[in-house]
Amino acid sequence: MYRKFHNLRVRFAELEMTQNEAAKRAGMPASTLTNRMTGKYPFTAVEIIALAKVLDIKPEEFGRFFFEDTPAKKGV
Repeated sequence: MYRKFHNLRVRFAELEMTQNEAAKRAGMPASTLTNRMTGKYPFTAVEIIALAKVLDIKPEEFGRFFFEDTPAKKGV
């Protein structure tokens, strides 16, 4: 089963950081990051920049982490 923002989740693991810890370090409520990670609401530019600082993501990598395409369903 596909989970949104897979690359971002992998980045948390690489840095041995929980999603809640990343949210706190980026200055946002954990519930806000959860809503973004589940696709309920899109990330804002301010949130992307704050998380990128915490996760050491370069601006040229933003697309890979924050704007990934949803995989096509099999047979479509």
